Amino acid sequence: MEYIYINRLKVLGEEKGWNDIGVSIPEIDKLQQKRGILFPLAYYEFLKLEGHSSSVIKQGHRFNLLEQDQQDAQKWLKEYDLENLIKKPFWVIATDGDSESFWYFHLDEGDNPAIYRLSCMYYGEVKDKLAFGKVADSFQAWIEKAIDYFEEDPENQ
Repeated sequence: MEYIYINRLKVLGEEKGWNDIGVSIPEIDKLQQKRGILFPLAYYEFLKLEGHSSSVIKQGHRFNLLEQDQQDAQKWLKEYDLENLIKKPFWVIATDGDSESFWYFHLDEGDNPAIYRLSCMYYGEVKDKLAFGKVADSFQAWIEKAIDYFEEDPENQ
């Protein structure tokens, strides 16, 4: 399989001998159909390569939890009265329940959308992109940043 957006992740996984587990195309398609959405190609590639388990993406991402992640994000938005903060349809790709935070992309931003983060717990208290804002210009850049962090960690050598 040729990857356009996450080839570096694929190559690194092969070099390190990771046993990361991807999601089957029928599973991905079933989720898209159920939700009435189409995933951006960059995210679709990621799911196929490492959607069930990823050595690089440590922030609460698991395919079998994605439905729950969508529900958690909506619950946190409501609890913190932030329901009108995100104006466009979005998809949560990872969560952090400790700070009631989530990473997401907008569903209408093409094959390689920007990645955003919202910490519902700290929104309004902390004025930086860790509380709310764009954290990467594209899904590919977000994955590349995760790879860089992984490679810089001495425990991963």
